[in-house]
This record gives sequence, structure tokens and C-alpha cells, in this order.
Amino acid sequence: MNTVTPFIISRVFHAPRPLVFEVYTQPHHLAQWLSPEGFHNIHTDMDFRVGGRYHYGIQGPAGMEMWGKQEFLDIAAPERLVHLQSFSTREGGLGTHPMAPTWPKYMHVTTMFEVVDGNNTRVTITWLPHESDDVGRQTFDMARPGMEVGFGGTFVKLDAYLQKLQG
Repeated sequence: MNTVTPFIISRVFHAPRPLVFEVYTQPHHLAQWLSPEGFHNIHTDMDFRVGGRYHYGIQGPAGMEMWGKQEFLDIAAPERLVHLQSFSTREGGLGTHPMAPTWPKYMHVTTMFEVVDGNNTRVTITWLPHESDDVGRQTFDMARPGMEVGFGGTFVKLDAYLQKLQG
């Protein structure tokens, strides 16, 4: 079996950990920031518990839609969230990446929330293909620059949203 190095990205937010965890795990908050630049939320449905899921849809330029699903494996509030991430259909079934059909069907995602300097929070996300074939792992490995850009833009939106909430 071939192994692949996880994709890890981290950023410090100027907000307390309980707020960052809440904004990361409640659908009315996620709808405000969880999408790449140029996209906005069009659907949220969440059952936030181990074994539950978050099904969402986003819409971007020229009406392009993308659908995704998270299946919660572990919730340790406010320190850690672990889930399987996949693209989905509008109805919630398993989908494929609309721009990269060889992308792994599932990603194992661990998000850590760490207190830094008293009232700031470091969010560290680790992505790893889950039960993927060699082609999926290679697609994932080649996509690292795009993931940096995508997460960077999403973190900008999260940072702005957290600042808005804190006045």
C-alpha cells in the first residue's frame, strides 16, 4: 500500500476557542463562511453528533453548485473534531469532485483547536485520503498548492466572520 503525507494547514484566529469551535460546528455559522472565495452557501442540514452528518451546498460563479457531506467520527468540544469529508449529490448521496474526478471519494479530516496566548485560537486541519486507490492519492498529492489557496481564502472568510461576531 502506498502512503501519502497528510496535508496540514494552520492559522491563529484572534478569538476565544469556545467561539471558534461554535462557529466551526453550528450550521447557521458555517453558512456564513465555509466556502471558497466567490462562493456562497445555498443549503445546510446538520445532525451534530458522533455518527451524525453535515450536508451542505454552495454556489459559485455562473451558478456552479458543489455539494458536500461530513460524517462525524469524533467530537471532543472544544479541542477536536474528526470527520470523513466527501463530495455529495444534492440529495446527500456520494458524489465526485466536479473538477477532479479522480479525487479520493473520502478524506479523513482532523481539526484541532488550541488556545494560544490566552484568548487566541490556533486551528490546525489535517487532511488525508481515506480508503483511496493510488490514482486518488496521486491526485490528492498533486493538489497541495490548490488546497493551500482554497483553505487560505476560506480562512480569510472565517477570520472576517469571527471579527464581525466580536464587534
